Amino acid sequence: MKKLIYVFALCSLIACQSNTKTDKTATATTNEDVIVQSQPKTARQYIEHAINAIGGSKALYNKGTVTYDYEYRAPEGPNAITLIGKETYMFEGERSYASFTTHSLTGANGKVVEGYDGKNAWVTFDGKVSDNEQANGVARFLRKTNYYWFAMFYKLLDPGVNQEFLSDQTVNGKDCKRIKITFGDDVGDGQDTYVIYVNKETKLIEQFLFTIVGFGVTDPFLMTFDYETIEDIKIPTKRRYIESDWDGNIKGKNYYITNWTNIKFGVELDTSMFEKPLL
Repeated sequence: MKKLIYVFALCSLIACQSNTKTDKTATATTNEDVIVQSQPKTARQYIEHAINAIGGSKALYNKGTVTYDYEYRAPEGPNAITLIGKETYMFEGERSYASFTTHSLTGANGKVVEGYDGKNAWVTFDGKVSDNEQANGVARFLRKTNYYWFAMFYKLLDPGVNQEFLSDQTVNGKDCKRIKITFGDDVGDGQDTYVIYVNKETKLIEQFLFTIVGFGVTDPFLMTFDYETIEDIKIPTKRRYIESDWDGNIKGKNYYITNWTNIKFGVELDTSMFEKPLL
């Protein structure tokens, strides 16, 4: 149980931010890209440039669907967690599905499948639908969380998301604009804070800080990543985060690791795969 609570704490802000306006946002952003100014002046305009620097909202959402191999590993110890499987998303409705070969959160020995149809989540063990409240809670958490991680940068302009400049900072020799991201009262369940580092020259997001206020964690984690370009879209496929301070100085000892590989867009899917199987 402690392990489950711990991973919820580490990732809860993602689930919180994805709990509202998801369907509306997913369908609206497929129709047009944000209009960017030639020289960004406001924090919001910098985020607009950052989104276009990785390919643009239209390019992503018009793909329709995506699948990829997923690996998540927390540091060894009493809270060690390993998740290995295949993720599948349909951008319309932010539908999410995953089939796991390793899922240490559930303690299940057999095949674990999770789904989210845009409203409800479910989980099966070896093909049998589970009515276990904790297992279904984990499924809902992971379905919404993992989708949000994938689409996060594009959602920084969602309704209710606030952007403001902080002082500039140099990161690994790169001059960056720092942008504080906060969320309105009607967005999610926790009032967390991001600090996004946007490279002044390339407009790429270099790294970001995040908190987990819902679990009493007000000190930030630092997320860093490596981009990979797939079908003209830059994706942060190799990700790692660790405890830090508000200047991005590392305070923790071990990284939490996530890898996305074998990414494929435009895979033909039927919406029925996201629906709860019949008992």
